Amino acid sequence: CARSAGGSGDGRNATEVDISDASQAVTLEVIHEALFSEQLDVIDGERNAVALARSFREFNVANQDLLNDFLTLYQRFETPERARRDTHRRRLRAHFDERADARRAAITRDGAAAAPRDLLTALLTARDPATGAALTRDDVNLTLTEMMVAGHDTTAATVACMMCLLASHPEVRASVAGEVDEFRRKNGGRLPSSVADANALVKLDDAMKETMRLYPAVLIVVRKAEEGTGGVFTKGPGREVRIPEGSGMWVSPYVLGRLARHWGGDEEDVKRFRPSRFEEARECGDSLDAYMPFGGGPRVCLGSRFAMLEGKVLAAHILADWDVELAAETRDAIARNDGELPIAYAAGLMSFPEPLRLRVRRRGAASGPR
Repeated sequence: CARSAGGSGDGRNATEVDISDASQAVTLEVIHEALFSEQLDVIDGERNAVALARSFREFNVANQDLLNDFLTLYQRFETPERARRDTHRRRLRAHFDERADARRAAITRDGAAAAPRDLLTALLTARDPATGAALTRDDVNLTLTEMMVAGHDTTAATVACMMCLLASHPEVRASVAGEVDEFRRKNGGRLPSSVADANALVKLDDAMKETMRLYPAVLIVVRKAEEGTGGVFTKGPGREVRIPEGSGMWVSPYVLGRLARHWGGDEEDVKRFRPSRFEEARECGDSLDAYMPFGGGPRVCLGSRFAMLEGKVLAAHILADWDVELAAETRDAIARNDGELPIAYAAGLMSFPEPLRLRVRRRGAASGPR
């Protein structure tokens, strides 16, 4: 990600970078390698990789356009959005089927033990405990599509927002970067790369959590009150809400993250980017039930731990080598937006109506061992 952010220059002069775009490229490479044990090389500009990345982006955009069509015309007619989505879906399917077919043949020839330990192998070797049946070719392809789309888009949005917030809060940025520098000093100059490494970066963890409190990647979490889960919920003295069994429920992590009554009661403080609030919550034993960027309960996001690991490792690699500040274009956009990052939500997922641009400059030798 630092390579993508730094561009082609030597880093001594400040370079502008679209962090929203760079984060998309990096997280796409990460999830592709996690799924297939295969590098994609989007950042290095490999032609087929760039074409695949473009198909992912166009597939997401077309899908969001369809979901935002309140008339659901796409269910009845061959709309341009539907045609565009289906075109890119076919390209993605071909990419996934090619890899799945090759891996399936290799497992048949050499055995599962010789196959890479990644999600593709897990899907191809999974068996129904009751029937012993394997996943169908369609099942594997659809699961890979969902994991690929969901596994990079939301994390990329979080990393982009976090870097902009750190860029606009120099004291917090210095504290988090100092923690990364200290990690390097204690670990022979290496950067964090594992779960244990990421868990050691408490300040960075708080910064990422605070980012997701203010700007969760998902606007709405949808649930249904199944049998035995309906009932009466108390909102306060004399304020009860009855939820009948079978009712649909919408919960907004965005709204919950900005309700002052759940975050100390200060209407101004709840709007601020202040990662230390999570340290305060740990010290007083507050469970922060209103914090749920990944949902909650038995259907909490399965990729939440992977997302936190990926986001923190990417941010640590950027902060270790680069000073970041807001580019004038993004600083002006934030000012026009009453101090808020210029984001939007399309079909419930975060999107960027305009680029989030940073000025990045390589840090001096005093920042720690290289």
